[in-house]
Amino acid sequence: MKRVQPQVFEEVVATTSLNRPGASDYIDNFVARKHGKEKVTVLDPVLEDILSSTYGIMLYQEQVMQVAQRFGGFSLGKADILRRAMGKKNAKEMHLMREDFITGAMKLGHTEEKANQVFAVMEKFAGYGFNRSHAYAYSALAFQLAYFKTHYPAIFFQVMLNYSSSDYIVDALQMGFEVAPLAINSIPYHDKIAQKKIYLGLKAVKGMPRDFSYWIIENRPFSSIEDFVTRLPKNYKKLSLLTPLVELGLFDEFDKNRQKILVNLPNLFVFVEELGGLFADANYSWTEADDFTEVEKFYKEQELIGVGISVHPLQTLAKQALYPITPITNLTEGAQATLLVEVQKLKVIRTKKGENMAFLQVHDSKSRMDVTVFSDQYRKFSSILSEGKFYYINGKVQSRDGRLQMIAQDLKEAVAERFWIQVKNHEYDKEISNILEQYKGPIPVIIRCEEEQKTVVSTRHFVKKEPALQDKLKEITMKTIYR
Repeated sequence: MKRVQPQVFEEVVATTSLNRPGASDYIDNFVARKHGKEKVTVLDPVLEDILSSTYGIMLYQEQVMQVAQRFGGFSLGKADILRRAMGKKNAKEMHLMREDFITGAMKLGHTEEKANQVFAVMEKFAGYGFNRSHAYAYSALAFQLAYFKTHYPAIFFQVMLNYSSSDYIVDALQMGFEVAPLAINSIPYHDKIAQKKIYLGLKAVKGMPRDFSYWIIENRPFSSIEDFVTRLPKNYKKLSLLTPLVELGLFDEFDKNRQKILVNLPNLFVFVEELGGLFADANYSWTEADDFTEVEKFYKEQELIGVGISVHPLQTLAKQALYPITPITNLTEGAQATLLVEVQKLKVIRTKKGENMAFLQVHDSKSRMDVTVFSDQYRKFSSILSEGKFYYINGKVQSRDGRLQMIAQDLKEAVAERFWIQVKNHEYDKEISNILEQYKGPIPVIIRCEEEQKTVVSTRHFVKKEPALQDKLKEITMKTIYR
């Protein structure tokens, strides 16, 4: 749409119709012709008025039928039969139709060669072409939604989130909205937006029954987890119902240790059931447990509602970043920048020269971007590249089809852990360096020199976690620790 820069609604319709197999091969031609950079050519002068609105390119099923009628002498009924045969790729029927089309075209004074050429183009588009009336309806709806999204984003996202939360949350985050923490005493049923904050509702929780959601809303407030479980009807005393609520942090206001709550729920059910009305006079004895990590919380939330609410691991890594990093939203064409991102998708292809290269889809917890890793760089980094890991990626920002992408030049794993080395002085610098070289990995090295009272981050050395490394350094350092 940005490349076409429509001036009239007809061009909006054509642009939405271009994004389909067959027609998509002609996007560059359409753009160039629209802006006067390429001459508009039509298959035959007799078809000029049929194809003029789409710059000589066949986009709609109606155009296929009109060409069959005008060029091949078909009736509209027969033209529609041809369109259906092409759409279903009925080889036998299409063969018969081709013969009829060529015969009809020649009767109208066209050559057999030109008739075959026109039929081949029709065949390519008919199987995928939009019905023009459908294209108009889709375009009108898309145009209206784009207007509301631009000028009334809060209303737009409140409506769309209640329609399909996971598809629109990331989009909303990219536009500056934030997801508010969830709480059992305030969570709504439907998603709501206020003050640029998204309040996700119980409706957004995967597998959450409506009747259970309504019970929560009608019976709150709850004073504690025990109070909630005590008042819970027997048919709702199920781990499968309460587990998502715990994993999303709805009980964090009572106890932030989600793992502890989950571990205790089965016994808490029994405790409440056995004591019944005597619960107020007794206290449940909680079993302690280690909580989930922030990473585990984030991905469990993402699995349940389509977005993580806890601190994203990338946000933690960003606070201790080794390099100046640029948010994806701040990138500009032509910039040299370093990203701190997670690789969501990794696609490896073989080039014409028989070498591997990769296309990455990455995100920095707010925005997504495509990164291209050409063959030379892929050879260097293929051993450490995989989906779900975090990386510093340095490269050049380019624009393609109106979207920014990065060409990767350097890539390093991003990890939260550090390898700390405490030394008295620089006496064993060379020996330490040689040992570190033997254990190359993703973990940054930080060296503390006590005589100088100085701490530096090594730009040369990154290591893997190996007890053997610490053993080798033991005699020539004061202390080493992974932390």
